[in-house]
Amino acid sequence: MNHPVGNSANADDYTNVVMQPKDRYYFVYAAFYIIGIGGLLPWNFFITANEYWMYKFRNTSMIPVNMTGDKNTSEDVQYTYLQNLFENTLSICGTVSSLISQFLIILFLERTNEKIRILGSLVCQIIFFIITVALVKVDTTKWQQAFFIVTMILIVALNSGSAVFQSSIFAIVSGMPSKYVQAIMAGQGISGIFASVAMIFAIGFSKNPTNSAFSYFLIATGVLVVTLLCYASLSKNVFYLYHYKLNKNPNKGHGHLLNNNEARDQVFVDENFDDDLEPLLTNAETTQTKTFPPLWSIFKKTFPHCLSLTLIFFVTLACFPSITASTQSMSQKSTWSTLYFSPVCCFLLYNATDWIGRTTAGYWHYPSEKQTSLLVFLVILRVAFMPLFALCNVQPRTRLPVIFNNDAYFIVFMAIFGLSNGHLSTLSMQYGPRLVEKEHTGIVGTLLVFAICVGLTAGAGFSFALRLAI
Repeated sequence: MNHPVGNSANADDYTNVVMQPKDRYYFVYAAFYIIGIGGLLPWNFFITANEYWMYKFRNTSMIPVNMTGDKNTSEDVQYTYLQNLFENTLSICGTVSSLISQFLIILFLERTNEKIRILGSLVCQIIFFIITVALVKVDTTKWQQAFFIVTMILIVALNSGSAVFQSSIFAIVSGMPSKYVQAIMAGQGISGIFASVAMIFAIGFSKNPTNSAFSYFLIATGVLVVTLLCYASLSKNVFYLYHYKLNKNPNKGHGHLLNNNEARDQVFVDENFDDDLEPLLTNAETTQTKTFPPLWSIFKKTFPHCLSLTLIFFVTLACFPSITASTQSMSQKSTWSTLYFSPVCCFLLYNATDWIGRTTAGYWHYPSEKQTSLLVFLVILRVAFMPLFALCNVQPRTRLPVIFNNDAYFIVFMAIFGLSNGHLSTLSMQYGPRLVEKEHTGIVGTLLVFAICVGLTAGAGFSFALRLAI
């Protein structure tokens, strides 16, 4: 017999109630953490290999044509047309393809098979990264323009696959206890740290950009394979399958979700749950809802968090890395100021503080779920980072003066910038799914990822205007 559970419900109030299946040894949490890493690490490594791309699109008439890629062969050479075009084109191709893919996923989320979307997108990414690895050792000096086009096609394919994968994963995890959303967000954050450390290591120890890129892309391929194995392992996990089934059929399952903030993530089941567990799990992967979700109604309920995520990543991409990576140290010329200042104080510091923010959001829920207005207000305050970074020593500059003429200003701004990005975005990703019925949490997860993608696309476009204003 099932028992109604109110806002003040406690497991001790019912003699016939037992707790849900437990995440033994935090296996599911660790799996989602690794899945979070796999969702972004390949792309982070792709853009970290910037020196490799500059080498591939170098002026071959001024540099000896060989495949060593030694750094000292490219000194004091002006950028070519393809080199200047690469970063902007990469940004446009990456963000637009992601945005389109995210939109299509929203439309067809309930009409396509979840497992096929996830496994298919991962396999496609692995194949495209294998192609990318193979091209590292190919001499492309005689067909640079064709290689440029091939690279952009790979970028579109990789970002489309990544968008499908991340939307599908968040559609699943949004219906689980919120700490599993935080696990994916923290995993994404730590992937940026790995990429930044790899960049610094390459600067200090690698004289060959092709070898560095080969390592980046090979590691990315391996991470995708591990991610695929982690997702596959979940199909046999009782805790994961319990929540998966509960999300698909919240009215037919044995669970009762609590509405209060403290106990929202607890599920109580009746004493007969063990008898029904086997058929419940057996049908978990085959049960699919056929009802198309009320998108507009769901969007209105979750609008504050969709808006927050869009604004957060709009400001982030408007500043990072186009403005922040162009900021130069105010100290005297040295190895630190010329080679390591930007990789450490821009990339590593941002990614480290972003990860810290994503991690703290799993334990410190401030602003709280009920303080939506305060959350949106803090998100809007982040707009101030655009003028703050613009008034640091961004070079070259033609219009604005340098107001913050000490490196300490930039470092403090960057630390708060990263912390706020990680903490506020993770809170919104955790709070959003709680505003709708259990069966609609999947579409909410997809909407929130789409909101992030909108912010990324708009921020990347606005960064060009901001750069011109400096």
